[in-house]
Amino acid sequence: MNELMNYGCIDYKKLLLIKAKELNIADSECHLLLIIMVMQELNMKPINPQTISKLSTLSLKQIDDILLKLLDKHLITRKNGYLDLKPLYNYLIKKEIKKEKQIDLLSFFEDAFGRSLSQMEMNIISSFKTAGYSDDMVVDALNEAVKSGVINLRYIERILENWASYGVKKRFARSSQEDDDISDQIKDYNWWDSHD
Repeated sequence: MNELMNYGCIDYKKLLLIKAKELNIADSECHLLLIIMVMQELNMKPINPQTISKLSTLSLKQIDDILLKLLDKHLITRKNGYLDLKPLYNYLIKKEIKKEKQIDLLSFFEDAFGRSLSQMEMNIISSFKTAGYSDDMVVDALNEAVKSGVINLRYIERILENWASYGVKKRFARSSQEDDDISDQIKDYNWWDSHD
């Protein structure tokens, strides 16, 4: 993903315009971010409220207030006196990736149960989400129930509650990149060279 960012393969201006409303970025914030992006592309320095005001109809106070809001939202950072948009770029990309990775929990449960789910069962599954359990954690609990031979929503709920009470939620916060790194290490390990 960093390669795409570094080589400029992603048009962040278009992505920002398309996603601004969905990401709760106000029009004035979007306007300012677009001006900063254009200034960076044109290599205009320094990028500060005074230079931004030359390209905007907003007053200096409005620009300052908006920049503070963007800093508070962690959409921009200041490094060595310069504005950095990498947090915004990462945010836009991660939101796009999250949409692609959404799990269809109902299909997982229907596959495990071998039948269509009732409305009550669907409500229970959605209550797992409202309780704060991630999709991955719910799927893992379902898999545990299948391994135990107890395919029951109450049993799955008890597994989730048990994991939450013992702080096992953290186990599911690992990124898939870490899992890929671990599996690559295992694949690349020279088993025939070990001398124990």
